[in-house]
Amino acid sequence: MARRCLTIAVIIAIGLVGSACGDDPPTAEELAAIDTLVETELTIDEQRCILDGITRLGITAAQIVAGELTADQDGEVLSATLECVEDLATVESFVDSFIAGAAEEGTELTRDEARCAIRALDADEPGDAIRACLGERVVDITFGDDPVLDLLVEQCRRGNNQACDELHATSPIGSEYETYGRTCGGRAPAGASPSCFDLLG
Repeated sequence: MARRCLTIAVIIAIGLVGSACGDDPPTAEELAAIDTLVETELTIDEQRCILDGITRLGITAAQIVAGELTADQDGEVLSATLECVEDLATVESFVDSFIAGAAEEGTELTRDEARCAIRALDADEPGDAIRACLGERVVDITFGDDPVLDLLVEQCRRGNNQACDELHATSPIGSEYETYGRTCGGRAPAGASPSCFDLLG
């Protein structure tokens, strides 16, 4: 008898889970919320995953569409969305944060360049792929396969002395990256002391 009750309970639980997830397509409002978060067509599984994520957070599609989320809720929704979407370059808020991060390092990216660079991070040779994304704007010198350090090289080459100092401080000792940063991109052949910013402004 106990086994039969347990079996019935499991069947009921499975039924409840199935009905909660549902096979119904998203409503028009839910689709509008997804479109606000992601700028491309998603599979039905990706859509359901996002909707499940925002439901778990206690956030409604209407709040997303109306732009009524707090900064904390925005971050939570972004995390939930990133868990569901295969191509991160289609998540607008992720692209925005990538552009902001690059700007803090002194590199201004267009949305297309940012999307390309995000996708390039998964490439076998991310440094080469990112350089291809930025085209003529990338330094001609090839130092290695670190896309972050390569961006610092590019900014240092353009005269951003803080980027040169950051490159010098964060690159492997004895590497071409370190030498390029220490010499302020060749503008201080003997090396900057105490820093490129102090020496060159």
